[in-house]
Amino acid sequence: MDLPGMKLAPKGAPKEALDAIAGLPADLRAFLEQHDGGRGKVGSRPLILWNAEQIARESQSQEVSLATPGLLLFGTDGGAEAYGHLARLRERRYGRIPLIAAGAHEFEALSDSLEGLLQALVEGR
Repeated sequence: MDLPGMKLAPKGAPKEALDAIAGLPADLRAFLEQHDGGRGKVGSRPLILWNAEQIARESQSQEVSLATPGLLLFGTDGGAEAYGHLARLRERRYGRIPLIAAGAHEFEALSDSLEGLLQALVEGR
């Protein structure tokens, strides 16, 4: 995955931190094993990818996570939108949702994979 506009963490997340995240998708885990978070731009969009500890913490504290069963947030645009994985969907489980969302109906499904989500952001979707 080529992310020239991103500054990625030089080290991967510890195994214990990854194991502590319930419902962590395999491709997101693989990314975090290489880079424990990052920040920058993907295309013209700002992106903050949280580290494993923050993903675990936010999944227990963000109202939108608590109100949307199966939603795992893993980053934001630095503002009011979060990026996440909604496991209960059959397809396009990766997408974005407002941090002040009322529930799953506000989840904008964009891709079947983390790489596809990043490509959608590059394309301005």
